[in-house]
Amino acid sequence: MFKARMKFAKEGRAKYISHLDLMHTMQRAMARCQMPLWFTEGFNQHAYVSVALPLSTGYSGECEFLDFNITSEVVPENAVEALNDVFPAGLRAIEIYPLEDGGMKVGAIAWSQYRITWGFEDAAPAGFTGAVRALFCRPSVEIIKRSKRGEKTVNMKDLMCDLTVSESGDEVTAVVTTAAGNNNMSPEYLTRAIRQYLPQYDIPFSAYHRMNVFTADGTPFR
Repeated sequence: MFKARMKFAKEGRAKYISHLDLMHTMQRAMARCQMPLWFTEGFNQHAYVSVALPLSTGYSGECEFLDFNITSEVVPENAVEALNDVFPAGLRAIEIYPLEDGGMKVGAIAWSQYRITWGFEDAAPAGFTGAVRALFCRPSVEIIKRSKRGEKTVNMKDLMCDLTVSESGDEVTAVVTTAAGNNNMSPEYLTRAIRQYLPQYDIPFSAYHRMNVFTADGTPFR
């Protein structure tokens, strides 16, 4: 048994594929292109596949990672092309490579970079972009953060960095890096903070796209 990792994109209609359905889709696609998957032994044999930091349904991403086990030391040369030939629209394999010595651990991921798009019917409201920049320049922006362990008030500025905000026509785009892993903060909290602190602005549409993931020292995960 040998470990391998695939970097892939999940965009377009594929962003509505749930995590469980994504696992089934990946396994079916690998079977169709004859990837030498390793299966567990015993009565209920199954392939090992695992996605690092699964995206919420409705999010898109261009830096997603799937770990899986294969029976060969070498990934087939045409693996990327073969998978892309059978993937549904919106899923795209970018690269596949063996994990020597286990590779970078998924638990090392500490930050995710997102692109947030806020859309409006005609044009961005006057003053919206400047107000958003000013809001997140404050030393403290407190929100109620929800998790499986309950709710707590946190300063979201401690869980985000490198924010830029730009405006073009009927869209305002933010690029931001937020905490991932055990202390993660969803980019949706930026939208919630705007609605909480800037209630004069109505945001009819928002979209979230993951651009990259990093370790604690800023190294891109691979």
